[in-house]
Amino acid sequence: MQLSIPATPAHQVKSNLKVWISDHENFLEGLRKRDEVAFRELYQKYAAALYGNIRRKVQDDSKSAYILECAFLEIWESIASYDDTKARLFTWMNQICIRMTNSLIETDD
Repeated sequence: MQLSIPATPAHQVKSNLKVWISDHENFLEGLRKRDEVAFRELYQKYAAALYGNIRRKVQDDSKSAYILECAFLEIWESIASYDDTKARLFTWMNQICIRMTNSLIETDD
């Protein structure tokens, strides 16, 4: 069986990319302005993946949830310092989670 995938015209790809970039920039601007709707969207989009990364290291549901909550508080407080030329948003947030996870592990030892 052969799969046929229609080609997307180059102008449509460029147009879609411009829309995505514009939406992403607006989303980041909303976060920097502490827009609660943008932050809720951020949480809905990334919380599960961040929780999974924390949970793999901590292996305790309540501690993992606590770390995630603390991490999102720090993200909320420091989002203005996020520089999208240095790291992707998920990477930046994951670094915060890793730092908090390691701090908790050191405290527990």
